Amino acid sequence: MTRRLLTCGLVLLLAAPLVAQEPVDTAMIAKIKAEAAERGQVLDTFNQLANVIGPRLTNSPAHKRAVQWTSERLRQWGLSNVHSEPFDFGRGWTLEKFSIEMLEPRYMPLSGYPRAWSASTSGTVTATPLWMPNPSAADLQGRAGKLAGAIVMTSPIQDYFIRADRPPASGDLRTGRPPAKPALPPGDLAAALKRESVGVTLEPNIGEHGTIFVAGRDGGANAIPAVVLVSEHYNLIARLVQQGIPVRLAVNVQAAFDESDRNTSNVIAEIPGTDPKVGSEIVMAGAHLDSWHSATGATDNADGVATVMEAVRILKVLGVRPRRTIRIALWAGEEQGLLGSRAWVKQHLDGEANAAERDKLSAYFNFDNGYPPVTGFYMEGNEPAQRIVSAWLKPLADMGVTETNAGGIGATDHLAFTALKLPGFQAVQSYVNYDVRTHHTNADFVERIEPDALKQAAVVTATVLYHAAMRDQRMPRQ
Repeated sequence: MTRRLLTCGLVLLLAAPLVAQEPVDTAMIAKIKAEAAERGQVLDTFNQLANVIGPRLTNSPAHKRAVQWTSERLRQWGLSNVHSEPFDFGRGWTLEKFSIEMLEPRYMPLSGYPRAWSASTSGTVTATPLWMPNPSAADLQGRAGKLAGAIVMTSPIQDYFIRADRPPASGDLRTGRPPAKPALPPGDLAAALKRESVGVTLEPNIGEHGTIFVAGRDGGANAIPAVVLVSEHYNLIARLVQQGIPVRLAVNVQAAFDESDRNTSNVIAEIPGTDPKVGSEIVMAGAHLDSWHSATGATDNADGVATVMEAVRILKVLGVRPRRTIRIALWAGEEQGLLGSRAWVKQHLDGEANAAERDKLSAYFNFDNGYPPVTGFYMEGNEPAQRIVSAWLKPLADMGVTETNAGGIGATDHLAFTALKLPGFQAVQSYVNYDVRTHHTNADFVERIEPDALKQAAVVTATVLYHAAMRDQRMPRQ
């Protein structure tokens, strides 16, 4: 027993200095805070992305403007090696005009949004909608030759909604009766509707109270125009049709596809490392520049982009000469499956040929899920790194930085790094009304963001980048 106690005591004695001895530059943190508060530009960056440029659907003209503008601004701030790195994506798409109205049994403007990459309608489609909830192959066969130019509703009445925000690292919290399993796989249904030359499809979504969750994929040539309605409006039409009351709708979708350049781009910028021994090692932060198209992508993810840009601006203005290289990445194609970060990691870090580059990556910090303030980081079970980051963040307790979460989180760009067992950490941010109202919806506007919270996030980001770049060793691996 005595030997066991002595052994345990020795282990604790050896482990304890890790936090106590982790250098924390409180003087630099004070400078970072002052620069952010007194001369900060994060709100200007955020405004440019969310208000001036607006929705930044991957490879759309607006997304290309965002790539160009952020690159120019980073160069103006004196960042090094500013460039865009292309990867194959697909067609660009822009919505040029949209309207949907109920003409009978009474006039009513309806609320909805076309799916991203929706085809255009042939002018205004005016017709009685066909409600075909969850159609089978036999249902479609029975209407063969009768659906050309029709307005088709293929979903049942919607009573399955998101009504609560998930705890940040947990799963789904939709409530209501789960929808019935489709009689046809979505791809088969889309192919059948395409064969019948349907005029436009209407569908509900998982939002309520006027919230529209809308995304989309490119369905290729001759795809059917597709509109997502406010669920209450979809249900109203379905109930009228169900009761045999004549309904007449008018729908017009006009969109433009751009095939001139099927590549989209990530934006990369750096503050070079100065230490002869570790200057080629990399400390990295990232956020995704793309957004969906029904709002301005304020919380998803103009706030994250503005945060990481402001962090490196602050460090550059303060004349920081980091031992390691500090790099930021503004990813494209995150909303379509983390495409930008995965393309970059595959090119620069994956495989035997990139083993040396993997060894040089000290840490990656991501800013996406939720919205500021930042209260810590999800540490993905990396306890040694958690103790280190906790030490760095302790002086920021007065700004509401309260935790480093031992757990992990999914569905964002740090997963491209953790897939290779590299240290990748997502910021812990607020989820209040994020899932219910703003995430991938028509309500994702700048009103959701508190200006002081955005400034706080930039301070936290600059702090972790600085300390990761200046410490003696790279960050611990798992």
